[in-house]
Amino acid sequence: MASAFFPFGLRVLAIDDDGAFLKILEKMLKKCSYEGLTWLGWMQGIQVTTFCLARDALNTLWERKDDFDIVITDVDIHDLDGFQLLEHVRIEMNLPISMMSIDGEVDRVMKGVQHGACDYLLKPI
Repeated sequence: MASAFFPFGLRVLAIDDDGAFLKILEKMLKKCSYEGLTWLGWMQGIQVTTFCLARDALNTLWERKDDFDIVITDVDIHDLDGFQLLEHVRIEMNLPISMMSIDGEVDRVMKGVQHGACDYLLKPI
């Protein structure tokens, strides 16, 4: 029955070195959430935690991996390659990860999917 209330309580960790884009993404995700009183009680909407540095996000994931349900990351992050981040998250934390990029080149998209990304979003979202 919990799936009927998706995305109640979804906990998203988002990574992009563009702080302005992160604010837009966070606002869009929260706008899509549903919050309110149900027969189960008060259900909280989507929680979004954002990082501009992949290494900071990775450290937080290592410390609090049970605090997140999904990771959304840009492929091109200045401090760590998005595909390297994908490998760490997929292998060490077993969390679904969606990648995003302005580059929709088929080889890059396929690389993301073949390395375990559950989705590859093209910017602008």
